[in-house]
Amino acid sequence: MQNVGLELHPEKTKLVYCKDYRRQENHEMVNFDFLGYSFQPRPTKSKLTGKLFLGFDCAISISSKKRITDKMKELDIVHLSHKSIVGVALFLEPYIRGWVNYYDKFRLSALNSTFQLLRRRLVWWARKRYKRYKTNLNKANDWLKRVKEQFPTLFYQWRLGFS
Repeated sequence: MQNVGLELHPEKTKLVYCKDYRRQENHEMVNFDFLGYSFQPRPTKSKLTGKLFLGFDCAISISSKKRITDKMKELDIVHLSHKSIVGVALFLEPYIRGWVNYYDKFRLSALNSTFQLLRRRLVWWARKRYKRYKTNLNKANDWLKRVKEQFPTLFYQWRLGFS
């Protein structure tokens, strides 16, 4: 590497065993994170047979999910002062679109827990915004379901099939 003018960082450089259905040995390092993705052994569905097998695959890393969660806290969705859910959707659209566009290349379904958290925060926004939902979580959840049925493309993640 020094011949081409590159230097390896000793803490960031490691050898990883890519364990999958063909390589079954036990090794200490079988996963690594790179550019917001976690590469590790995961159950994978065969395109030919439709059966599950162990593959070495990538998805959004735990630290990236944490970063998105922290950003949601920073945005303080529950206390947004928009008068309607449409304003909230327009405000959140660039963030959601950016997360999806970056992490949808591999296992978009791994973002499901993140979108569930966002849904819970939207329900809390409704409870703070509308008096009739303040004391009843179920009514607020039902309200958000009705909004999704009436406007299925309001939030970017709804267009992709997430709730």
